[in-house]
Amino acid sequence: MGSVNAAQVQQFILIRVKIFNPPQQPILKAMKLTQFSFTLLTFCLALISGTKAVEAASLTTIVDGISNARGISFGPDGSLYVGEPGIGGNGNCQASPSTIFQPICAGNSGSIVKVTPDGKKERIFENSQSLAEQPSGNQGAGPQELTFDSQGSAYLLTGFAGYPGNRDAEASALGATIELTPAQASIFSASSADQLLNSPDLAKLSKADLATGELTTIFDFATYELSNNPDGGDLITNPYDLTISGDTAYVIDGGGNTAYSIKLDGSDSKAIPIPKKIIENPEFPPLPPGVELPPGLVEFVPPEPGSPEGQAPKIAIQSVPTGGAVGPDGKLYVGEYSGFPYPEDESRILTIGEDGKPEVFADGFTHITDINFDKDGNLLVLQFSDESQLEGNGDITNLAGSLIKLASDGTRTTLVAAGEGLVSADGLTIGPDDQIYVTVRGVGPGNGAVVRVDNLEEVPEPSSVLGLLAFGALGGGTWLKRKRKQLANKVKAF
Repeated sequence: MGSVNAAQVQQFILIRVKIFNPPQQPILKAMKLTQFSFTLLTFCLALISGTKAVEAASLTTIVDGISNARGISFGPDGSLYVGEPGIGGNGNCQASPSTIFQPICAGNSGSIVKVTPDGKKERIFENSQSLAEQPSGNQGAGPQELTFDSQGSAYLLTGFAGYPGNRDAEASALGATIELTPAQASIFSASSADQLLNSPDLAKLSKADLATGELTTIFDFATYELSNNPDGGDLITNPYDLTISGDTAYVIDGGGNTAYSIKLDGSDSKAIPIPKKIIENPEFPPLPPGVELPPGLVEFVPPEPGSPEGQAPKIAIQSVPTGGAVGPDGKLYVGEYSGFPYPEDESRILTIGEDGKPEVFADGFTHITDINFDKDGNLLVLQFSDESQLEGNGDITNLAGSLIKLASDGTRTTLVAAGEGLVSADGLTIGPDDQIYVTVRGVGPGNGAVVRVDNLEEVPEPSSVLGLLAFGALGGGTWLKRKRKQLANKVKAF
């Protein structure tokens, strides 16, 4: 998800780019160079929105002991399935933008954790390919999520978090035909043949046979990124989130800043890049005097011609999308974590409709890791942490996250506030019992757990200002009552 701690920032200093240079300097070549034009917002802007809180919810632990816990879903039999990307291993390594180029190394430590309705815990797809930091085992990329279609068939998404040409010999051969940007070539370039990760199962969407453990590839994100590079910048892929509606899988690629729609039979796919966000007068993490960051990490936006001297600097930050959900209106909703310097209150939720153009739907969040719709059509938003991860004193395994509900009238309700147990929260789903389930402590070996959110009772709280784009275009209140099971017949694939 592009996370980094302050110690890592200081360890990987390259004396090339001064992040505090005045904004009138030529624009730096950031890792993602494509300039996006935002579609004019057509929704009404609700500047003043009623904000509510709830009495402290209780969290019931369903399962724990999961390494780098990720996406969660329920199967047709009521069993809970949890993505366990694993802790990598002692295999070959590559620099990863997700860790500010801290090496992540290959192993076979990933799995899917299954919890039956009677509470029995077991691991399936054990010894799956995995990448993670060493020796900490943090920041795993591997089996991200196992999700089911309406017929009960299972599909597995695997992550990657790096340059896709390093995955295996086939991807390396394809990457050899493509010239990398100077920034990428100097920081996280192609590996030699003897240093490839040899992890061909990663960065893929596959149909999964739970009985035999067999995987049948439907889509290869590594080769697609190398061949098409949807956002036109550096070549990175990290498939992070999977949602299935009808005959279509929706995958959010946090490395490639792209949302995919993929037919489950592999017959068609579309890729929509998620636009960057312009931040004015950004705050950067404190660094020692003279310390400089890797080139391309910060993209300064040059001032417009005729702008007065001393104008506040602006930067363009990558979206780093991490969560997706299909709304009752048939659109895909995408939540973003936001890239370096990981600002607070700057993460957005965007929608993608039939025209394939991302539009900002809501703003003012911090480090979104997942989103979902409840049975009444309210949008649930999970925040990994309420503060910038750079405020975590170098430890991103124990940050205070929260769960927020967005109603159709723009009301924002905090269901679980920071400090109430959603620590480094990383996955969200609604169970067959209509209860909310969340993965917590999503970074670290053996740290992760899934909790159920219980005893929610809303109480009024003073209103506050929230920059939220109203739901007006969704057709008023009638759409709120549609059940999630009706979505399969109403989804409009972008």
